[in-house]
Amino acid sequence: MAKTNLCQSCGMPLKGSTDFGTEKDGRPSEKYCHHCYENGAWIHPDVTFDEFYAFSLKRFQESDMNRIEKFFLNKMYTKKFLKKLERWS
Repeated sequence: MAKTNLCQSCGMPLKGSTDFGTEKDGRPSEKYCHHCYENGAWIHPDVTFDEFYAFSLKRFQESDMNRIEKFFLNKMYTKKFLKKLERWS
């Protein structure tokens, strides 16, 4: 199974071209999703780690994932997981 790339800010899987954020020159970011990063900058630059965790968890829970995906998300999407991502480590 191929490794899934994850946004190094929120942990969102980066599967398709529309998932990626953009760099200043318009190229797709190699590390960050469009919810976190746009035009080479953070969308929410001054957010604290705890605020970002709560915001991201709520966004994932309100997404169109099915019940099984949401069940696993609630078990796996922890502060410990998020702190391992590049933006927060």
